Amino acid sequence: MNLANLLILFVLLVSNMSPAKAQTVAETPAAEPAQAQTSNDVRKVTASLGVGYSNGMAKFASAGYFINPKWIIEGVYENADTVFFGHSISRSLRSKNFWSPIVYTNLGLLHRKTYGGNQFLDLMTSAFTGKDTHYEVDYWDIGPEFTVGSHWNWGGFHIACDWIGVYWPLYVSKADIKLTEDGIVSRKTRDNLKPDPSARLLRLSFGFSI
Repeated sequence: MNLANLLILFVLLVSNMSPAKAQTVAETPAAEPAQAQTSNDVRKVTASLGVGYSNGMAKFASAGYFINPKWIIEGVYENADTVFFGHSISRSLRSKNFWSPIVYTNLGLLHRKTYGGNQFLDLMTSAFTGKDTHYEVDYWDIGPEFTVGSHWNWGGFHIACDWIGVYWPLYVSKADIKLTEDGIVSRKTRDNLKPDPSARLLRLSFGFSI
């Protein structure tokens, strides 16, 4: 076999192998790039129970819906022991926004009803008197609340804490006040209660998301 015949045979072998290689390469799909997924990507609803400070020691429950992994709309019910007058019951609707996997803010509208009594406390001066005095009060207020907190996930379970925040009532209703002084009862209605802001501190909660 001469050199010319060897070259012809080599060209034929190469031409038969090249399509097979091209087909093999074409049939191998390119790997898709990995996409980051947060722990909230597959969650739709969430619920929590918690305790903390809200104008007194409070217990609260919340339930929410994920608009997207970084945004939850929550409803909150809270029962607190107030500093001066018995109890308060609050209901709020708020928006929880995650600015990182851990840090969030809450901004919402809160309605609070305060009722109960206090012994030996002068309502005008907040000073103790020498008389046998007892006040009972009933009123409500409404306004915005804002808190900053942290959130940690373990599978479907989570722990969260509102580190610091404020509730600022913009409107206060007329207060129905019952005054008993040295055994004499009188009733009157006041409309000049001041809408003072109150702190919301270290509100720790435990819950789950599904």
